[in-house]
Amino acid sequence: MTIEQLQYFMAIAKYKNFSTAAEECYISQSSLSKQIKALEQELGGVELFDRNTKKLDITYAGKEFYISADKILMEYQKMINNMKKYMDGHTEVLNIGTIPVMNHYGLTDIFFKFQEYYSNIRLHVIEANSVPIIEDFTKGKMDLAFLRDNYLPVGDFKIFPLVDDELVLVTNYSHWLAKYDEIDLKEAENEKFLFLGNNTGMYESCRQACIKAGFVPREQVLDVRSSTIKNLVANGQGVSLMMHQSIKYMDDPRIKIIRLKDPSIINLSLIVRNGAITDAVSTFIEYVTDSFGKL
Repeated sequence: MTIEQLQYFMAIAKYKNFSTAAEECYISQSSLSKQIKALEQELGGVELFDRNTKKLDITYAGKEFYISADKILMEYQKMINNMKKYMDGHTEVLNIGTIPVMNHYGLTDIFFKFQEYYSNIRLHVIEANSVPIIEDFTKGKMDLAFLRDNYLPVGDFKIFPLVDDELVLVTNYSHWLAKYDEIDLKEAENEKFLFLGNNTGMYESCRQACIKAGFVPREQVLDVRSSTIKNLVANGQGVSLMMHQSIKYMDDPRIKIIRLKDPSIINLSLIVRNGAITDAVSTFIEYVTDSFGKL
C-alpha cells in the first residue's frame, strides 16, 4: 500500500467518478483503475467501490477505509511540513485569500511587518470577492482566508474572530437624510439602494438588513468595487449600506455616514481548515491575532 494509492482512493471517493479523479491525480483512467484494484487485493479482496451501478458508490467497507486513509494522509502531510523547516534555505509559502478589505482594516501593514519578521515564510495573497475566495478555500487552494463571519464556507474549519464592524447607511451630503446622524433603516425604504454584486457576502448582508427593517429594498446590483459604489452615492445616484470601517477609510467629504439604530454587527474573521494547521500557519495566526488593531 502506498501514499499515492491512498490519494487516488480519496480522489475517487470525492468525485464519485474515475475519469474526473484521474484528471485530478494527473494519471490515466486505466492506471487509476489498476492502482485501486491492487489496493483492494492487498486488503484481501475487499471492494471499496460498487462498480455495478450507473453511479459509482463507495461501499460500507470503503466508508470505513476512508476514515483511516484520511487520518493517514493528514499525518503524512503534517510530517512532510514539519521536516521542511530543516531544509537549508527553505521558504514556506502560505496561500491566503481575502475579501477586498486589506487596507480598510490594516491587513496590508500586518502582512508587511510579518514578512519582515519571518523571512522564511512567504505570503501569497489573493484579494477577491467572497464567492471565489470560498470556492478556492474549500478546494484546498488556500491555506487561510479572511472573510466576514456571516458568509463562511461549509466545512471543518476553525474561526479566529478579529474585529466587529457595523452596517451604516451612506448618502451624499445634499440628500434629505443627511441631516440625521442616526436613523431607523425603514426611514430609507423608498430610496434606491446601490449594492455590491451577489458574488459578495455584502450583498446578502445588506438585503437581509433591509428585510429585517421591514421592507424589500429597491436595489441596483453592481459588479464593482465598494469605492465605485461610494462615488456613485456621492454623485447622487442612490444610497448604500456599507461597513462603517470601510467607508471611514475612504474618507470622502461628499458623503454622509448615518448610523442605524439597530445595526447588523458583522465580524471580520480569519479561518483555517482543521488538519491543515502547520507550524507556519500557526505562526501567522498568532501574529495576526496578536497584532490586529494595534497598528
